[in-house]
Amino acid sequence: MPGEEMSNGGSEDPPAERPNVLFVCVDCLRSDFVGTDHADTPFIDSLVERGASYPSTFATATTTTPAVASFMTGRYSEGNGIHSLDEGRLREDVDTLAERFSEAGYETTAMVTGPLVEDTGLDRGFDEYHYRDRTEKLTEEWEAEAADAIESLAESDADDPFFCYLHLWAIHKPIEVPPDFDDPQYGETPYARTLSALDRSLERVCDRLPDDTVIALHGDHGEAITWIHNPVHKLGKYARTGLRYYLGLDTRPIERRIDRFVAERWPRSVPDRFLDDRHGENVADPVANVPFVLSGPGIPEAEVDAQVRQVDVFPTLLDLLDGDDRSATEEGTESIDGESLLSPERVTDRDAYMRACGASLLKRESWARGLRADGKKLVVYPDRDWSPEFYDLEEDPLELYPIDDEDAIEQYRARFPDRELTEGERLEIDGLLEDLGYK
Repeated sequence: MPGEEMSNGGSEDPPAERPNVLFVCVDCLRSDFVGTDHADTPFIDSLVERGASYPSTFATATTTTPAVASFMTGRYSEGNGIHSLDEGRLREDVDTLAERFSEAGYETTAMVTGPLVEDTGLDRGFDEYHYRDRTEKLTEEWEAEAADAIESLAESDADDPFFCYLHLWAIHKPIEVPPDFDDPQYGETPYARTLSALDRSLERVCDRLPDDTVIALHGDHGEAITWIHNPVHKLGKYARTGLRYYLGLDTRPIERRIDRFVAERWPRSVPDRFLDDRHGENVADPVANVPFVLSGPGIPEAEVDAQVRQVDVFPTLLDLLDGDDRSATEEGTESIDGESLLSPERVTDRDAYMRACGASLLKRESWARGLRADGKKLVVYPDRDWSPEFYDLEEDPLELYPIDDEDAIEQYRARFPDRELTEGERLEIDGLLEDLGYK
């Protein structure tokens, strides 16, 4: 397994010449469940310990397709053309990670699921783009197929190295906990227990990798999980959805009173706001904060506390290419929104721009934009006549007490990206989204 010895992971040497790259995205993976005690994940923990970890990475969008588009292109939705789950295709003039690695002579393969159908344009640059049903999970029988696919890539890399993107769905709703892991020793929640099971499956798949492979582990967005099985939460969520998203009523003052009441009286080890449900409907930290980990040959051991962004993943992975390959793929890189995270010791805080545009918001009018910087967060609703939300995250990490500071709010508004969302082409995938539980 790559990174098993300290001579591989944790080295200060430059990355191996033309390393293989396995890019694993675990859908709904929260940053606070990586390298912590919330779940039992020895393999993922080992990647963190032997590599470079960026626990303060923030998603561009808290729903899958635009989030994946941002790390596959290094551009925000305003620049890549993918606005939501079903609005927008990848712009023809935007390069993808797969295209860049292909230009550098890599064999490129993707194994995806969920909403990442070819119609989005995210298949561009992959020699093979394998879409599977959401029921085919790494924690179940599909593990053997995934392991065989990785082994096949490993056997063929004598001629060309490979770049493989693996998108995993096990901890996305609806979660099915493998029976052997449905025990408190693997975590308090179905989410934690299934993540513990996924950890073992992922390790077995990665055991098939060649030693000269860099593993990148990422989450497209996080997940609010603490209260989702509470019947009172469900009733409140349905009422809020109808009033706020169907009727356009500003229910936020009532929501915050309820959230504050619950937080003060029933604190939890995994703090989520009571009425928050899974992902996509807001840009609160539990759904926006995702892990990013690099582990393998030449990757230094480092935990980077600086705030970074999902768009930074694209230039970071391109930096794994050797000098000749990298220079051949650099055209157009200056126009991206991201910046490389290598070398870790030089990374400093970056403004994190994010959007909420999930299926639960129903209409574009309910979409939100956020900017997280300097320990504060601004959230605005461009198409609603609603007041902005401004939070001091050091004093109020759950974002329960918006503060009124007009000067600061205007300063943060000025830090949003200059570009605006255009009208995106609507994809005809309603049936798929309904099957995935989005509608």
